[in-house]
Amino acid sequence: MESIAKYLNEENDYFVVKAKRKIVENLLRETDMTFDKIAKIAGVTLDFVVDIKQKLATAK
Repeated sequence: MESIAKYLNEENDYFVVKAKRKIVENLLRETDMTFDKIAKIAGVTLDFVVDIKQKLATAK
């Protein structure tokens, strides 16, 4: 049986992106880690983390 993994693009998968977003949000809220460290842990770019931080700041 052929694996479907080759047909899925993890970077654009809605559920993967949503999960990574939630991880970043939680790390930003609950820790004092640097943005670089959060990006490494979550497997995202630094820009992704900064974007989430800005959205959290404006949502308050």
